[in-house]
Amino acid sequence: MLTRPAGARTGRRALLAVACLGALAVLTSCSGTVTDTVSTAAEDSASAIATARLAIRQDADGKLTRAATSTAFEDALKEVQTSRDTVLRLSPASPEDRQVREDALEVLDSSAAGLTTARNAVSSDDGGPSLTDGEQALAAAEDALSQLKSKVGGK
Repeated sequence: MLTRPAGARTGRRALLAVACLGALAVLTSCSGTVTDTVSTAAEDSASAIATARLAIRQDADGKLTRAATSTAFEDALKEVQTSRDTVLRLSPASPEDRQVREDALEVLDSSAAGLTTARNAVSSDDGGPSLTDGEQALAAAEDALSQLKSKVGGK
């Protein structure tokens, strides 16, 4: 009959304990995934909106070329869309998490619409939205993102 040395049993127990701790860490990290992801998406989108607001002010003051302003808006729109895609891929398990996801998607959609309005205001020479309309749309988006961050315990 073969017997294992005492150290082998202890090693196996240690390995089992490490595996259990690893599983616990994964489960714990998943529990806040929806709110953490939404918080990050809101933070990233708010940063993009702030950059767009700066660009529209610089453009209005004649300190930024139309091409640079356009690039700033395109980059901001891409950031908001990336955040929206990330939130859309979430699979919330609880009704509360589903509601947070839906609220986030609504805010991110309105943020993208605000960016589009502002972009159109900058590029429009006649008949489109005014710069004031663009600034107001960005301010509304910034406010909605701030409220979302507060709701989910933003950074």
